[in-house]
Amino acid sequence: MTGRITEQSRQDYLDAMGIQTWFPRTVLPNALAHRDFDFPEAVTELEEVQELTAREAMLALGLPEHLEQPEPVPEPPVRPTLVTTPAKQPEKQESKAPATAKKGKPAPATSKFRLVTLAPNDECLVIAEMPHSGLNQFTRFHMRLLNDILRGIRHTSQPDLPMGEFVWPLGNVGLIGQMDQDDHAATDAVCAYLSNQFGLARRKLVLLFGPAAARFVIEPERSFEELRGVQPGMHAEQRFAVSHGLNELMKLPTLKAEAWKDLKPLLTDQSPLPKPSTEEN
Repeated sequence: MTGRITEQSRQDYLDAMGIQTWFPRTVLPNALAHRDFDFPEAVTELEEVQELTAREAMLALGLPEHLEQPEPVPEPPVRPTLVTTPAKQPEKQESKAPATAKKGKPAPATSKFRLVTLAPNDECLVIAEMPHSGLNQFTRFHMRLLNDILRGIRHTSQPDLPMGEFVWPLGNVGLIGQMDQDDHAATDAVCAYLSNQFGLARRKLVLLFGPAAARFVIEPERSFEELRGVQPGMHAEQRFAVSHGLNELMKLPTLKAEAWKDLKPLLTDQSPLPKPSTEEN
């Protein structure tokens, strides 16, 4: 038993003496006017009442007014523990070798390119690299430069050529987002597109302007400088001719001399010229 009274007994004593222990925070509608209280005196009276009621409750229970407080139980001494810091492990040096995928394959690349494809005649196919984003990808100025190149290698061009466009990567929607879109997948997709839309295998001459056009039609692991010039195509009667992009030739006219060196061997090894189209503008 302790010398304290319960909260309910305390509330009963306060209610009998007319002491209110709570006050509303806001004025209630239709409520009576509140009484004036002197809060310092009210606090003092409340403390005296609490002390008086506690004494009366102890006397009613037959307990002395003052109970001796028991001596606190001494707490057992806390045994110090030895805190040991684990030895710092030497940091592993990261390998500086290029990251590779499983089974020795190179890590997936994130190449982005845009190719514009058109067929000047039945024997020739032109694949030109354009900026990956932006407007006016292939303008009349590009077409004028291309016609000059075709005349230089003794090829004719039909008016109003149908034009195709290939953009990589394909996107990240549905099943397309789940497929691999590395450089090898890009090469397969470009070759499938050119074969289905423009008959790549039956073209005797394929002109490739720009690094992306050369790498993703011939071999993505070879550099652009290795691919420049004229080389055998997919079969004995086909030739691949690689040179700078049409955009680069328009921005840097000095590259036209290098482009001519790349394409000039076509004049020494060339099948009979196709007949010019009868439709003229």
